[in-house]
Amino acid sequence: MELFLIKDTNLNLESNSATLQFRPIPTQIETRHVMPVSELKALTFYQQELKKHLHESVFKRTPGRALYFVSFLSLNIALIYCVVAFDPAWYLKLLAGLVIGQLNASLGFFAHETLHGSIFKNRFLQDFIGSVGLAPYMVSVTYWRFWQSTLHHGNTQLIYKDPDAFPTLSVYKRSKLMRFIFELSPGSKNPLSYLYFFYWFSFQSILNQVSLRFKNKMWANMDHRRVTMEFLFSVALVSSYIYFVGSSNFLWLVAIPFAIQNYSILSYISTNHNISPLTKINDPLENSLTVTTNRFWDFVHLNFGYHVEHHLFPRVSCRHAKKIHLLLKELYPEKYKHMPKAKALRLLYQTPRIYKNSTELVHPKSLETFPTI
Repeated sequence: MELFLIKDTNLNLESNSATLQFRPIPTQIETRHVMPVSELKALTFYQQELKKHLHESVFKRTPGRALYFVSFLSLNIALIYCVVAFDPAWYLKLLAGLVIGQLNASLGFFAHETLHGSIFKNRFLQDFIGSVGLAPYMVSVTYWRFWQSTLHHGNTQLIYKDPDAFPTLSVYKRSKLMRFIFELSPGSKNPLSYLYFFYWFSFQSILNQVSLRFKNKMWANMDHRRVTMEFLFSVALVSSYIYFVGSSNFLWLVAIPFAIQNYSILSYISTNHNISPLTKINDPLENSLTVTTNRFWDFVHLNFGYHVEHHLFPRVSCRHAKKIHLLLKELYPEKYKHMPKAKALRLLYQTPRIYKNSTELVHPKSLETFPTI
């Protein structure tokens, strides 16, 4: 079993002491130990270094990838029509529901890439594709842009400023909402946590758009009127879809796709960040994790798991993610964090989602501590 070195210094968000501790790491991972704080580097440092080794074509938009969008959407519509029009056997409906859920996830991944500007420069095309791709989740494109580009990418794993970062123990103790969320999250040991991936992405997005954005100052500069209009439009669109497929197909064409699309999206998002350290310097090689799968899922999910790469170059098409992946392995073999997705999921459930300090996780009830990766 590896030993994990933790130095609690400037980035310790909960403790004033500088102590040196050795902890067992829960599972073998393809990365090195947490770096001393002095070795954290800013995002721009890596961008400048990597650009020396990347061809200029990597930084050009890739409109040809719109074929993914057309193909995924066409197949989705065809499957929905076949189920509604021909009423096939239940097992065929089940298969259709599973595939539709994966296609909805693929459309979401494509919307993510498009709204970062890597496919089209035209804002109308970005908004159209984003609206279609995010509609199954009832997510406004304006909300998504502000959440992803302004808050998350600008403040990755920075407590109080990154909405995707889990809180410290002190925040957990003060917040009823965070105590509620913790019980539902991986690592809480609550049986309900095993359902988390199947609904939480949509639930959190809807909760933020309906209520929480008006109560937290981090959302203050967002265009709230536009978000409200877009959200109501997506609700109307989803409601119309549910009416169209009918109650007899609700399980196959609504409930099952909802669970699958949420799992596909959130199982990446959670592993990409939620076992990583909190950081005051936006260092993607420290606060983000790349998770790898096989070629089939890389194709279906558009290389979304290559998340360190995406945080380094948000506007670069995920088509080039594997090129950057290989370059990172060559240039930063001791720092670049990557592991198989299945291993990351296991680690996520072996550790709680509350931070004792920047590099330690703690279960708020047992007070058992675990290192971040």
